[in-house]
Amino acid sequence: MAQYIKKEMADLHRNGVKQVCYRLKSNGTVELGELAQECTRGTTFAEGEIRGVVMTLLEGMVRNMSRGFSVHIDGLGTLMPKIGLREDAEKESLDGEGRKRNAQSLHVTGVSFRADKELVKRLDLRCKLEKGSVSRIRKSKYTEEQRLEKARRFLQDHTVMRLGDYYRMVGLSRTAASLELRKWESDVATGIASEGSYSAKVYVLRK
Repeated sequence: MAQYIKKEMADLHRNGVKQVCYRLKSNGTVELGELAQECTRGTTFAEGEIRGVVMTLLEGMVRNMSRGFSVHIDGLGTLMPKIGLREDAEKESLDGEGRKRNAQSLHVTGVSFRADKELVKRLDLRCKLEKGSVSRIRKSKYTEEQRLEKARRFLQDHTVMRLGDYYRMVGLSRTAASLELRKWESDVATGIASEGSYSAKVYVLRK
């Protein structure tokens, strides 16, 4: 039996309407060894054989995706690598303005996965849900103007501010804090700018 959590969503439109979404409560992670051992039940396969087949399959997937192919496995889905700029690379415009990029500026940033409809159907038939907890958005005791002022003062003292610094300082959820910082960096009047990207992204005072 799996539990679902009802989660309050941020009021992005600021109309006072509380929206919710639902997600499964995580019960942990099943590692390959445990999964292989479970799959041996009722078969003539040994655990080591199943692990070997999986690792061989994984190597074949990596080899083909590195050559630009997507990999489709019936009943599972389709995988395709995603690429992006390295964190220390400058962005390039489509019309060629600015510094030119080359292959060394790009790297694999992840793998996109599109689940097979049959996998979703089988999961839906087998997954029996029961009600779990309710997750509410953390409310900050500061107004938006007060939070902006606290961010500015922090940057005056520390030069750079990370997302974790900000949401712990003002009492917002990680998601709400990220959305607010992105809004501020797009508005010159706030005096907040950003440097870097992804996990290396930091916020600074605009020059």
